[in-house]
Amino acid sequence: MTEQTGAPTDLTGGMPATDSAAQAPLLDPASRRRLTEIAGTLIPAAHGMPSAADILTEDRLAFVVRSRPDLIEPLRSALRDELGEDVNERLDRLAQSEPTNLSVLQLAIVSGYYTDRGVREKIGYNGQEAIEVRSWMLPPYLEEGLIDALMARGPTWRDPATGQRAVATEVPRTYAERWSDTTAKNQGGQHGRDGT
Repeated sequence: MTEQTGAPTDLTGGMPATDSAAQAPLLDPASRRRLTEIAGTLIPAAHGMPSAADILTEDRLAFVVRSRPDLIEPLRSALRDELGEDVNERLDRLAQSEPTNLSVLQLAIVSGYYTDRGVREKIGYNGQEAIEVRSWMLPPYLEEGLIDALMARGPTWRDPATGQRAVATEVPRTYAERWSDTTAKNQGGQHGRDGT
């Protein structure tokens, strides 16, 4: 509960959760049912973890939409009647013709799931914490090689307009290459943000 308003929240003094009784539902009943089915398909209960269908309550969805109000219309579009009732067919159709709406649907489900206090406790995530950074020391994850595979793959992202994977070319593929490129640029006299 917040100290100021007494409204329910995940954190003391945090932003109050939406009072679902006082607000109109974000989704019509059919869309809400579809969202629950999709959530349970994408993140089923396993290994002691609850399914997303169990977690993504109206309050949890309201929390996500309050944080990202731009998600509600694409979410409603992804859950519309004409895409049918079969979960897998709906996901396939969205992937083929509406990748942005599919991304919003997935983001709403994952965000609702991983912002739930119970889920965070089960995975041992206490939230963001301040970490002291010593710029002169290499972080342990570099020496352990934890990001070597990621560096070898190179930068990739999904183009939101097409939904296709994009890959940057001619970039350093290892931490050592990236370090040597940076060192060479700095020794060449480029110390300012503008490259001068």
